[in-house]
Amino acid sequence: MAEPCNQCGRCCLHMRRYMVIERSIGESHHFCHFTLTKERFFAQIGGDDLVRFRDRESMSRYPDSCPFLRPRENEGFCCTIYSSRPEHCRRFFCA
Repeated sequence: MAEPCNQCGRCCLHMRRYMVIERSIGESHHFCHFTLTKERFFAQIGGDDLVRFRDRESMSRYPDSCPFLRPRENEGFCCTIYSSRPEHCRRFFCA
């Protein structure tokens, strides 16, 4: 049986090539294309996630990661678009 997300980030650390931000409206609204499944979706970032998303330093530390993945302060990662993530991500379960 699949396990719930433990926020390890392994599933997203190599997704940069599939997650394309096509257009942004400010910092918190993004029209995206998940090329692996051809899904187009609207991503919204709010609250503490917006503060994390502004941390561009993590992009240089994890250049292949999904552009919405950010490291947590202590350990693990968080998805800054968790509530509006694409269907592929919603269906993924840790093995």
